[in-house]
Amino acid sequence: MATDKTAVIGFPIDHSLSPVIHNHWIKALGLNIKPYEKISVDPSTFEEQINNLKAEGYGGLNVTVPLKELAFNISDETSGVSKKLKSVNTLSLSFEKINGDNTDAVGFINSLDKKTIEKNITNKKTLVLGAGGSARSVVYALNELGGHVRLFNRTTEKAQILLDDLSLNSSPVRAEELEDYANSSSFIINTTSLGQKAGEHNNILSFENIETETFIYDLIYNPKRSSFLEQAEAKGLKIQNGLRMLIEQAACSFQIWHKIKVDVSNELMSLLESA
Repeated sequence: MATDKTAVIGFPIDHSLSPVIHNHWIKALGLNIKPYEKISVDPSTFEEQINNLKAEGYGGLNVTVPLKELAFNISDETSGVSKKLKSVNTLSLSFEKINGDNTDAVGFINSLDKKTIEKNITNKKTLVLGAGGSARSVVYALNELGGHVRLFNRTTEKAQILLDDLSLNSSPVRAEELEDYANSSSFIINTTSLGQKAGEHNNILSFENIETETFIYDLIYNPKRSSFLEQAEAKGLKIQNGLRMLIEQAACSFQIWHKIKVDVSNELMSLLESA
């Protein structure tokens, strides 16, 4: 049976496109359940608010920044991926217990086509920019796909902690070797928020000598073309933003709650691009 009340929680939450995605599927499938909502949850009273939402009958919650670690901590049971990432983005609530899962890594994997994985990731040098929560999921996923993953972050210590947490036999890329490593990488992904604000420029990399076959990915999807992707596109490189990953991780959450596998249609992509 489909879960009756679902929502996304965050702080802030106004920007979230998750309601557009989930309500599209709820309507398309004709499910007799409440519309998916977005709810602001203050980290300082997180557990209390989750208990209140549980009492109000919410059975499924997506969790966005900065609440994913808090969601992990209050879960009675967590999936293997969640344990590895120490992060939860999907909560299933019942009176007996709270189950925590993380669909970010599989959402990222599902956002990539098979050709890109084979040509640019498996047994290839991959570079991740940033060491936040999103980077953790991406590094985990790239390692699962057989990529040789290295990480660049302005704070090297933070990058090392992430790699150690995931038990990866890798080392952070130092600032002085970044350009050389990028120029020999097959897949480069930006997981930082640089370029999200209007007029903000992501200048972490120079694209002067990046190989023409290198695939460039940016988790940012609003704007559709970040400054990072614009620079890559100007050099004729293949690019992708984070919109597909957003939908794919949502599809996994939807299946957890409602036991229904949904497709990522062109109609939904168009709907989100115009949202």
